[in-house]
Amino acid sequence: MASALINDSERFEQIESCNSLWIFDTEEKRFLRIPRTGPRPTSISMFPDKTWEPYKTLSIDPVGGEFIVRLNDSGSRMLRSQRHGDPCPLCSEEPKSQMTTEFREIKGEG
Repeated sequence: MASALINDSERFEQIESCNSLWIFDTEEKRFLRIPRTGPRPTSISMFPDKTWEPYKTLSIDPVGGEFIVRLNDSGSRMLRSQRHGDPCPLCSEEPKSQMTTEFREIKGEG
């Protein structure tokens, strides 16, 4: 699990996936993703406001580790990913390329 960047555990939720560290500001309803490889940030203040993205809801499966970030009210735009485990059944030691998928609303013809 990722080390805490901030002591305010009520406000910030951190989730490590196979390729990213996700940080959710639950008070401001915004999030950011940081690549797992490379230098680790030491403070939330390192990220300017423009690097954060808004979200509507965050759902986490406590058993399976999947999480879903809904980006709009209807839920037609969402990001879905999986917590990285140790050992991780989804990846090897090295993070793979993009493992997060953005889903968009599909409208039927007719």
